Amino acid sequence: MLHIALIVVFVAITGSQDHSLRPPTWAYFVIAALVVIVLIVVAIPAGRRLLGARLTPIVGQVIPRLLAVVQQPRKLAEGIGGTLFLTACYVLCLAACIRALGGSVPIASTAVVYLTGSALGSAVPTPGGLGAVEAALSAGLTAAGLPGATAVSAVLLYRTLTFWLPVPLGWGAFNFLERRHYL
Repeated sequence: MLHIALIVVFVAITGSQDHSLRPPTWAYFVIAALVVIVLIVVAIPAGRRLLGARLTPIVGQVIPRLLAVVQQPRKLAEGIGGTLFLTACYVLCLAACIRALGGSVPIASTAVVYLTGSALGSAVPTPGGLGAVEAALSAGLTAAGLPGATAVSAVLLYRTLTFWLPVPLGWGAFNFLERRHYL
């Protein structure tokens, strides 16, 4: 929910400036196709049963935990603050990667591109949205006015720093903690 709110805020900021994002025409067709697919699945009784069977256990586990967090304002503030801080760090990292390769995209547009690409990546059934995030971020940065080659290079640098580089570091930390019997 916070992610969607951030997308709305940054789209409003971007739209109020002279350099608004203009998605390519094909993006509207893709969105329309996805909406039609969702409507068809929901319209068919078997689709509703499948969605119910998949979502009921998840919702049953999430609701009690959310209620526990909401009842503790400090935990709620920590969760929201941590999410906002992490999102800001990712947006700034993407902006730094763009600048490092000689590109220039306004920070509000970069935030919209990141948030949209991140949302699309979470919908794709690959680890970390692999492939979909890169495609969405590259297309978004290109739509924001960045040359295609610079956009792809900046996204690959960004994903190397935020997705691939933490893997060996995490593996090393995990092994260290396991050897010390902390896990």
